[in-house]
Amino acid sequence: MPEPRNALSRRGAVHGHPLRDALLALIDREGTTTSTRAAEELGESSGSCSFHLRRLAALGLVEPVPGVAGRGKPWRRVPAAQASLNRELEDVAYTTWLSHKTSEDEDFAFSEVVSLSEGELTELRARLYRVLHDFTRTDAASDATPTAIIIRAFPMRDQRGPRRQL
Repeated sequence: MPEPRNALSRRGAVHGHPLRDALLALIDREGTTTSTRAAEELGESSGSCSFHLRRLAALGLVEPVPGVAGRGKPWRRVPAAQASLNRELEDVAYTTWLSHKTSEDEDFAFSEVVSLSEGELTELRARLYRVLHDFTRTDAASDATPTAIIIRAFPMRDQRGPRRQL
């Protein structure tokens, strides 16, 4: 459902503009987006979304999906930029949490190696963002605490070839 324009202007603008933040959040949730799709989702004009997607590309945060030509080109996060920014945030937040952790604080971690095609990896990302979106709300309970959720999924490769067989 499109977010009202005034909600976009009230939201903090981490990257200098609330629409740019909304575009990044949409790409993070969906994996890719076009300016037309973003306009529908965010209640903005396609031209405005196109302009800000190009500005995000100039900042090195997004890029056109390779191999797709035409006016309706999809955009995606630049993998290295997202990983670098996320890793910095993770490291600082986790170090701070550890230094203040009490015996009552709960955390958990898990990992699994699975074989996924590129399309399945994109689908996994979109599903995980939808799950996390279910927990994103403005009317949090009074005992709710901001919680860092860190998910990494990446193809495991070695120097000898494109895929590492496990």
